[in-house]
Amino acid sequence: MEKDNTTYITFGSQMGDENAARAVQPHLIKLRILLEKYCDNSYCREVDEFAPILRVDGDGWYWEFEGCEKLRLSKKYRYITVDIGMPRSKWENVEPKNIRGYLVLHFKNALDLMIRRLKKEKYVVSENDLWNDFKKVEDEFLLT
Repeated sequence: MEKDNTTYITFGSQMGDENAARAVQPHLIKLRILLEKYCDNSYCREVDEFAPILRVDGDGWYWEFEGCEKLRLSKKYRYITVDIGMPRSKWENVEPKNIRGYLVLHFKNALDLMIRRLKKEKYVVSENDLWNDFKKVEDEFLLT
């Protein structure tokens, strides 16, 4: 079977303003690149995409929550998603390593929630493979 060019684990985002984008986007791009590099496998037959979405508070848009909310599984469209809230206090005047740590921590929480939901639906998830692959992402992401 030939592999298509789609990414299995994506990490979408909505930035609250330009300052939020300047502070967070470079780290998010690096994380996306590493996800594509190391987590380029199917971890659940019934799902074509793990798609968490980062919502970063700013002046223009703000969601006023932190952590994971709104877990959604679309059986019809074969994806699972969850919103990850990042308050202003987690990116404004914060060291880059702390932004990276925040992103990894909450991304891991999102993955855990998604895995638990899939298992609740009796879907088979290659959980060990997923965590082993994600560990490579985390290690490289936190080093740079």
